[in-house]
Amino acid sequence: MQEHKELILRSNHSLGALWVKKGLISQNDFEAANEKSIAEIQSGEFNNASILKTLIHDLKTLDESKLLDFGVEEYDFGLIDLTRIKLQSLRHINVDFSLCWATLTIPFDLVEGTHFVATCHYMSEPVVEHWNNILDCNIIWYGTTFSSMHHGLETVKEVHAKEDEVTVEEEV
Repeated sequence: MQEHKELILRSNHSLGALWVKKGLISQNDFEAANEKSIAEIQSGEFNNASILKTLIHDLKTLDESKLLDFGVEEYDFGLIDLTRIKLQSLRHINVDFSLCWATLTIPFDLVEGTHFVATCHYMSEPVVEHWNNILDCNIIWYGTTFSSMHHGLETVKEVHAKEDEVTVEEEV
């Protein structure tokens, strides 16, 4: 995940600056969350390096429902609950799973050349741009909650572990 350090830092800064500008958080909240995320990155805990997680769960200074409402109104995207869909392996589309953790983003379906992508970082230009470059096709973006994303990431991790088990068994 070290290779995504710069993207995480840029994404956190982009999100925090936007949320401050839009009045969703204070500058002090942003600075506190940013310090915590930088400390997490420096300790190697990239999965916890999101200012979103810090603001919602640790500092409790960001109301996630207001953030989603704002995103729906400003960015006109749909919402998805990843606990309600069957997530598949990402290996067939050659997506680095650590990138999903780093950007809190999961491509969850591909239909006729269009990827359906769930993310908590829909307002982060660095994240959206990065995924647009990687997937290099049409993308329909969906916002999701942090807990839904965490569930989705853990589910995909389990799917990959089961694939690895089958591969090892087939090699024996």
